[in-house]
Amino acid sequence: MVVSIRNKKAPRVGATRAQMANAVADGPVRSSIADRRDNLAERYDANIDLILGAAAKVFSEKSFGLATIRDIAAEAGIAFSRIYYYLRNKEEILYLISRNAFERLIALAEDQIGRIEDPEQQLHEFIKSHLEYHMTNLAEMKVLVREADSLAGAYAEEIAKLKRDYSLLFRRIIERVAAKRAANIDKERARILTSLLFGAMNWFYTWYDPSKDYTRRDRIINEVYRMALATIVAP
Repeated sequence: MVVSIRNKKAPRVGATRAQMANAVADGPVRSSIADRRDNLAERYDANIDLILGAAAKVFSEKSFGLATIRDIAAEAGIAFSRIYYYLRNKEEILYLISRNAFERLIALAEDQIGRIEDPEQQLHEFIKSHLEYHMTNLAEMKVLVREADSLAGAYAEEIAKLKRDYSLLFRRIIERVAAKRAANIDKERARILTSLLFGAMNWFYTWYDPSKDYTRRDRIINEVYRMALATIVAP
């Protein structure tokens, strides 16, 4: 059984009012954000999900640096001022998109591999959960891969920790597969393989075409799995 490494305060799309309030309260400038906790909880509704979804689309198309709050408001179909009613600024929006994505990825991976004993099957299910989330959340994954490094301060620290947690989950699977196959692996090789395989999976959006490839998703997942397995067990 895989031990959970999620930060259970983190919000995700569809989070409750209390979860969203707690998550924002944990961000930078904690004293001022804590002062807003009750107000945010009272104001939380589906508009926050709408804003985050619109922002992910805008950031993925224009980049975080070039996108504006007005762009996000236009995409969401809401008044410009309404965004500031719910959220502090563009950086907070990027933080929540990134945090939601990592929290969901970790939850999916843990749910899939926690019931499986065989390391190779765990590897397959991790890759499957990662790519299936990617296929159904292309804008969010583009933002996570390309824009999350734009964050600074406590926001950046928290996203970096989630990234480390998710990477560690994958690295441990790689190590278990290597042990099963009696493959030569040490800490440094495990780290390199983790980074290389994530690189292959995370740039998936550059060639994936939903109109052509969604029906081939099982084949794509299996090909990535075979590539990963061959890389891990290679002498």
